[in-house]
Amino acid sequence: MILTDIQIEGFRRFASPVRLDGLGPGLNVLAAPNEAGKSTLLTALKVVLMVRSSSKAKPVKDLQPYGGGAPHVALSFTWKGMECHLEKQFLSKAFTRLILGPERFEGDQAEEALRNLLGLEEASKGEAAGLWSALLVGQGESFVQPDLNQTGQDSLRGCLEQGVEQATGGAAASAVLSQVRERLYLLQTAKSAQPTGKYKHALEQEAQAQVSLRELENRRAALEEDLVALDQARRALREQEDPDRKAQDEAELLALRQQRDTLRIADAEEQAARAALATATQTLNSIRDEQERRRERQAAHRRLERESAEMQHDLQALTQRTAQARQRYEASRARREQAEQQQQAARQVLLTVSRRAAVLQQRGALEREKQILARAEAACTRLEQARAALAALRVDEAVIRRVRKAVREMDAAQAALNARATRLTVTLLPEASGRVLLDGAACPQGDMVLTQAAELRIEGIGQVRITPAVKDQEEAQAAADVTRHQLQSVMQAAGCQTVEEAERLFEERRQAETRVAEARAAFVASLPAARDDRDAALFEALAAMRQDMQDRAASLARELEACTPDGRPEQADQTEAALQQMQTTARQEEDSAARAADEARQAERAEHVSLSATQGLQDKAEAALRQKQAEREQIGRELAVRAAQESDDALAERAAGAVQAQAQAEAHSQTLRAGREAEQPLSVVEARIARREQALDNGRASVVRLREEIRERETRVRVAEGDGLDEKIAEAGRAAARLRLECEGYERERAALALLDQTLSDAEKTQTERYLAPLVRTMQPAFSAVFPGASLEMDTGFALSGLTRRTAEEFGRLSDGTREQIAVLVRLGFAELLHARQSPAILVLDDALSFSDSQRLESMFDVLADAATRFQILVLTCHAEAFARLGGRALALRPIPQITERR
Repeated sequence: MILTDIQIEGFRRFASPVRLDGLGPGLNVLAAPNEAGKSTLLTALKVVLMVRSSSKAKPVKDLQPYGGGAPHVALSFTWKGMECHLEKQFLSKAFTRLILGPERFEGDQAEEALRNLLGLEEASKGEAAGLWSALLVGQGESFVQPDLNQTGQDSLRGCLEQGVEQATGGAAASAVLSQVRERLYLLQTAKSAQPTGKYKHALEQEAQAQVSLRELENRRAALEEDLVALDQARRALREQEDPDRKAQDEAELLALRQQRDTLRIADAEEQAARAALATATQTLNSIRDEQERRRERQAAHRRLERESAEMQHDLQALTQRTAQARQRYEASRARREQAEQQQQAARQVLLTVSRRAAVLQQRGALEREKQILARAEAACTRLEQARAALAALRVDEAVIRRVRKAVREMDAAQAALNARATRLTVTLLPEASGRVLLDGAACPQGDMVLTQAAELRIEGIGQVRITPAVKDQEEAQAAADVTRHQLQSVMQAAGCQTVEEAERLFEERRQAETRVAEARAAFVASLPAARDDRDAALFEALAAMRQDMQDRAASLARELEACTPDGRPEQADQTEAALQQMQTTARQEEDSAARAADEARQAERAEHVSLSATQGLQDKAEAALRQKQAEREQIGRELAVRAAQESDDALAERAAGAVQAQAQAEAHSQTLRAGREAEQPLSVVEARIARREQALDNGRASVVRLREEIRERETRVRVAEGDGLDEKIAEAGRAAARLRLECEGYERERAALALLDQTLSDAEKTQTERYLAPLVRTMQPAFSAVFPGASLEMDTGFALSGLTRRTAEEFGRLSDGTREQIAVLVRLGFAELLHARQSPAILVLDDALSFSDSQRLESMFDVLADAATRFQILVLTCHAEAFARLGGRALALRPIPQITERR
């Protein structure tokens, strides 16, 4: 099977018709960037081959482009030498057309014929299933091995059985297995083996019957519970409504309340006695505290008097030390000021000498810059002279171009005139010279061009008139004259007599331009401070340099005058060596004076520190003395105030009275406590009253609650007794037993079918393992090319379970790139098997082999190229550079006006 044409319209991103150009046998490669429509193209190929046009499923609706439309796909291919064509349109005005050589099919007949051709079977929602789904490999699907459904596995088995001898009965066994599974799947699901269909319905009915039975039994249990609880509630209500018990409880509560009132009165008396005792105790403590405070303040007053006298003596000694330290400090300050004056004088001398040296250096720098200015002015003069010489030369590039153009035009006109003229060649003997005349003059020898009539006279013979046969002679002559006049005008405007003179003047101008450029470059190089190389900036920089030179010269003169205030020229003209010697001497004197000043400052700082420390001690002593005196005076005032308020004798008398009052209050309080030791605490009596009151309240609430509960339970009992609950329970039990028997029957049938399915599957597995060898032999060459020395292991689901190189390796433990290569090779083996059994087969890969290294990719390219010699392969990729080495036909997606319909 060879695809020859694919056309798409209204399909996802392809709203307008497009066509895949370049399809043919062998290897076909579509290299295009991302979002160019490669995956959409593969989806269209899958849909046109495997989905009915009448399908309205959501995946089909998702194929519409933005804005809606009817997906339309046309596919042309060859099969067994026949030209075939398939065309489908989905959703709106859906149709299917299939042409197989001379046969034509429409609608459902076309769908059935296509499925028979490709070996597909109906799956769900209008989509077919089979081995072809493993050969159309979408983006991302190349990383896993193909997951074949039952139809795909049957297709492979059919291909393999054709090459296995003594495999008769395989198809019949598969048919029996299919029938067993069909009946089994009526009772359980295919994947999870969960009940379904009639079996599931029976289980649900049986579970519902059990639920109903349990509900009825629960209702009967609730009825029995209500009867027991009703009897208990009636007994409790009789107990709560007993009048003797109620009167007894109220009498006990009244006695407790009377006892509580008596205890409250006694508590009040005891609290008053405790308050009187506390007041007496507090008064006595206050008096004692006051006496203690007075004794402490008197002792503190005496201590402060002693300390003040001692501090006064110490302060006098510190005052004498401070006066001596101040005298030493004043003397050190005077010495420091004298040393600083000497240092300042030495520094002034050093500054004067340094200033003279700086002026001398500035004068040298100024002389050097004057030389630079002189060079710049000389370069400027040379530039102006070169420009003046250039301006005197009038033949520039434009003029010489006009001259050369006029010369070319004149030469062309003369050449055209000469090309039309008559050529005369004259060769004379020596003795004939002078005897042959041309237009009355001696005839020259050699070639001549005659553009006008001429007369040739030969002495002694006669004359010959030569009239040139020049076509359009007057026009050619006029054109030549015009070009000659134009050349003369150009030469006159240039001020030249000849063309050679114009060329010479132009060459002189070029040399002058070179001299101007050289002079200007020298001028620019002499002005490094210029902002740019424009003339205005250059002349501005030169003027600024002149002005700066003048300003610096004036400034230097002022500096020089300042350095020689007495005007002595010998000071201004001192040599640099003499100034340096003077500067060294002045610096040494300044350093010596600075060291003396530093020593004086350090001595002053030391005396100042000593004075500050002594003064600080004196200040602290004075402050401490003032504080002690203030504290002593404050304590004296406090003692005087307290004595004025109450004398010490009166305070002692009041303390004795407080002691007597405290003793009396303590005796009264002890008498009251002794009288209440046999009584119950008030809190216990109050708790007992609260408990009895709560019990009475709970009893009244319990009576109301019990009456309500009795009414509710009596109502439920009457309703339950009228419903015939026992009869309903018996009927529900019989229904549940019947449904249980029905479920057991379904379970036995399912177990038998499952056992038969397992037995037939084991037999099929054994047979499949026998004919897996041809599939392995088909795949082995390609695997050996990519994985040298490797052997394959296939399972009964036609998937590669392992790869043995030096050791056995599980497929799931291999790298992503290796798994992708194996998955592609497995699909390639399926296509090889279909091709070998004369079944339609192509392989389409969308963005596969993206995880392969360069060496492994080359091996895969070799395998694909070899397989493409037997069946068609389409490779869709966005890696154009990497897949350029694959070769094959280069495909392209191109827009077309409309899809070509074949009828």
